[in-house]
Amino acid sequence: MVSSISSTTNVDDSGISHWEKTVTDVNDVDESFSNARDLGYMRLNYARISTIGQLSKNDSVDIYKVQVQSNGKLTISLRSGAENDEVLDLSKYDAKLDSLKQQLDPEGYAKEQAEKEAEAAKYGLLGEYGEGLQIQVYSMKNGKEVLIGDSTADPDSDEYATMEQILNGEYRAKKGDYYIKISRTEDFDSNEALPYIMQIKQGDNYKHDYVTTESASDDTKNGTTSNVPMTSTNGTLSAVNALQIQAQRYEATAQMLQVGYQNMANIIYSRNSKS
Repeated sequence: MVSSISSTTNVDDSGISHWEKTVTDVNDVDESFSNARDLGYMRLNYARISTIGQLSKNDSVDIYKVQVQSNGKLTISLRSGAENDEVLDLSKYDAKLDSLKQQLDPEGYAKEQAEKEAEAAKYGLLGEYGEGLQIQVYSMKNGKEVLIGDSTADPDSDEYATMEQILNGEYRAKKGDYYIKISRTEDFDSNEALPYIMQIKQGDNYKHDYVTTESASDDTKNGTTSNVPMTSTNGTLSAVNALQIQAQRYEATAQMLQVGYQNMANIIYSRNSKS
């Protein structure tokens, strides 16, 4: 996994610094929490992180890691879209427009909201713009990744309720590492590419705007499937490589036993022939 961050920033008129970062994807067989793409860190009213990626035929799951350094409300949004789509936070404009509608035409606003809710129910928590996507959020508890939110969970489950809070910016996150898993829904064609844009922030304001672009792995580009090098970036074996090594050891042991058995059989046969 390779990542790099721009050495210079652009500061806009609002005083917000804009950073760009690239990370390289890993293929399906090695997609794991240990190989999660690191998006960096955030704290309350400090940074916003936008991630541009794509699920392809040989890349059905993407896992990201973000470090939350302060307690406070965490918001994650996800929608499908082209890689060259401009990343833009429209929430403040939507809120202002809704406020005006509510004041000028309360009946029309109520009807519109009811229609939106009915339409959103057909697509699930992510709504129309997240069609085909599933998002799961994990937190760390006792050194293990624990699922806390799932956009396709049972509506009566805790995971569904938590995911709804996260998407609405109402989830009170605690300090720690969080993993975000993005995949296709079961009814989406696995052969069709699915680009997406994800945005994470804590609080209502931010001073730094980070945009991370995930570039495709060589396997995705070539339409092949292979394994990552013997050790990952953190020095640990991937699960697939570990199983391969174990299988090779078993095979070698079996061959040694077979040779030993043949030698023993030859010795016994030779003794019996002489007696």
